[in-house]
Amino acid sequence: MKESVARMRRTQYRAQKILEAAMVLFCEKGIEETSIDEIAERAGVGSATIYRYYETKAQLAIRSGIEYWKKIAGQYLNVTEIKRYSDMSGREQLECIMDALIVIFERETGFLKYLQEFEVFVRRYEIDIERLAEYEECIMSLKPRVTDALEKGLADGTLDFEWSPNEVCYSLAHTAFGVMKRFAWNGSMLELDSQVELILQVKIAIKLLIRGLAA
Repeated sequence: MKESVARMRRTQYRAQKILEAAMVLFCEKGIEETSIDEIAERAGVGSATIYRYYETKAQLAIRSGIEYWKKIAGQYLNVTEIKRYSDMSGREQLECIMDALIVIFERETGFLKYLQEFEVFVRRYEIDIERLAEYEECIMSLKPRVTDALEKGLADGTLDFEWSPNEVCYSLAHTAFGVMKRFAWNGSMLELDSQVELILQVKIAIKLLIRGLAA
């Protein structure tokens, strides 16, 4: 029994090391440019070992994304634990959530690059939507917090918009993450990109989004 438990722990540890190694390389080099051999070397295992856990690089990329999303959600998006959060107005709650996105841009550039790379990878290899169900579920974990803030803002009069909270939530997320991914991916590619610091551009974009919903 003890041997079985120890073996299970070793298996879990090895799987976690593979995921961590894969995510680091995916963020640094991109999914396409990262080989299984490179992941194996970084994780300290043989290439054949990786295939015992993950049949394809696509499966590894999806699982890595799932685990990283969980980390991001737990580390930056757990806004309901902020002191007096429940006493805030709807607009203040929305500002807390959007401020968390700014922190993600500042600290998790590699992850944002991965998101952009992952979307291209999924399109290129036409990965079935069923295989992305758990990945999507992780992304959607933020949605209730945003819609709750939007609904509260409508009720307390601090927010005013003509669409449903659901429609606004999707639009906010796509716009904010679209800007963040673009800047993380391309950086200051052109001279005009360097005219205003990237983090400031993100802050301005998010502030304008919130202001557009204010009463």
